[in-house]
Amino acid sequence: MKRIPLLFYLLAFAFAPGIVLAQNLKNRVVPGKMYNAGEEVFSPRYGFSSTIPQGWVGVLPRETEVFLLNSTTGVFGEIFVFGREKIDLIELSRVWQEGVNISETISLKASEPKIEGDLLFSQVEAAGNYVAPKNYRAFAATRCGEACITVLAISMEENAEMVSQSALELLKTATLTTAREVDVYEGFDWKEFLSDKLLIAYEGFVGGKQQTKVNLCSDGGFNANISKKGIMKDSNPEYKGTMKGQWTVESEGSKATLTLTFEKKGLAPVTVNLEFINEELYANGERHYASKSEKCF
Repeated sequence: MKRIPLLFYLLAFAFAPGIVLAQNLKNRVVPGKMYNAGEEVFSPRYGFSSTIPQGWVGVLPRETEVFLLNSTTGVFGEIFVFGREKIDLIELSRVWQEGVNISETISLKASEPKIEGDLLFSQVEAAGNYVAPKNYRAFAATRCGEACITVLAISMEENAEMVSQSALELLKTATLTTAREVDVYEGFDWKEFLSDKLLIAYEGFVGGKQQTKVNLCSDGGFNANISKKGIMKDSNPEYKGTMKGQWTVESEGSKATLTLTFEKKGLAPVTVNLEFINEELYANGERHYASKSEKCF
């Protein structure tokens, strides 16, 4: 089977994480999105779902697994949320009292850890070569189901109670369910996403160039136009000019295979491997975009 090199470039941005999340049952946390007070966040990897407390906003910074909440009340406050494998809370309490290294020179130690049911919590003190000013306070808590969720809250002394209570609220009101590894694009409808989209490709270098435009219509048909100049005329010469046919897509989660079948006899179908990586669309390993088609209506 022959295939044409396709490099689809942006015409108009037509994809956002919300399109994917709308197809899922729960609002899985995605990198870079801001979550406001009252919004639910869900991490299937740790079986954890909770609601952002009033007076806070949260975000999962890209390329990190630590969720961060910042106070919106005008006073300093940060809450770091992260997951880990399940551990006995009595054992974890002992570890906390001995101290947990957060860098080569600084460790955090729990002062008087307490356990209430599935919850461990304590005021925390920093020790090491550099510690925060004395008017800073820290609080840590862990709640365990099939996995454990830990919150580390940092604040000024005057608002330490408010910040620590917000951290506890996040854990105490959380729902702990079965922890499982899932594809954030589980159930994503690639057929719906690609329907009525324009894909454009361009290959150019000294001595030749090729431009490909493909409109994928919701009725399953497509129309394409391929122009070639210079030495590119000899590259798959049978694929040129205006062509029509049918398109199909097979998918599973974040990956899909797009197949273009031409009406013209003798032209073998073209296949393109599509994938979302960190919310970005890739085709045959290259960063790509899709835009709304004006020729499918």
